[in-house]
Amino acid sequence: MESSGAWGYSGANTGNPRITATFEAPCYALNKIEIDTKLPIVGDQKWVIWICSFNIPMAPGKTRSIVCSARNFFQFTMPGKAWWQFVPRWYEHWTSNLVYDGDMIVLQGQEKVFLSASKESSADVNQQYTKLTFTPTQADRFVLAFRAWLRKFGNSQPDWYGSPSQDALPSTVLSKREMLDRYEQHTLKCSSCRGAHKAFQTLQKVFMGATVVFGATSGIPADVQLRILLGAGALVSAALAYVFYDRQKHFVFVDYVHADID
Repeated sequence: MESSGAWGYSGANTGNPRITATFEAPCYALNKIEIDTKLPIVGDQKWVIWICSFNIPMAPGKTRSIVCSARNFFQFTMPGKAWWQFVPRWYEHWTSNLVYDGDMIVLQGQEKVFLSASKESSADVNQQYTKLTFTPTQADRFVLAFRAWLRKFGNSQPDWYGSPSQDALPSTVLSKREMLDRYEQHTLKCSSCRGAHKAFQTLQKVFMGATVVFGATSGIPADVQLRILLGAGALVSAALAYVFYDRQKHFVFVDYVHADID
């Protein structure tokens, strides 16, 4: 850590990529990721990614995250208002949601470990964090730094308004399907994803209807070539209907299997 105090903390790791992290109380976080790389023709490059977020605790076990990011490479693949930025926001969210899914599963496992430890001992589990978890990487140091800051300046938890619920944390009782419910947690609140989800549903119905029409009329014409054309139209429409049906899962639920992550 380079500096810390009641205001928050900041620090950076060594190596490549280099991650600089800053946390400003009560809920602002900024991460800068610098990657040294070498490309054909252009030579040495420094790729930089900025990720800033506001993470607002809403209730025990529930947080609202507002995130924005930027980078200085492959900018044509980022959503934006420029004429050459054709990638929609909802497509970018498909990728970022994969990261959140992984974090959710890890945090769910941690909370269950903490719950088990709290039943075995009256000691504060936050003070035993390094003993209860495996944090071997340099990036984990920022997690430890936040835990240490929260213990020292935040009484180990947010100062909840009123009397916080004494019920079990959602992550310790919810199923994996409920934890990764993208529709309730994201799609309903994101105008881009909500609009895309409705559009995908509409297009699925359109191509299903086209499949029925092409299939029903393919046997009517006497011309064999026209029959083949209508039959091909039915197959293509059916395939497109399935594609739009299958892609809707990205707005609803995608199972997280760590072994499948590249």
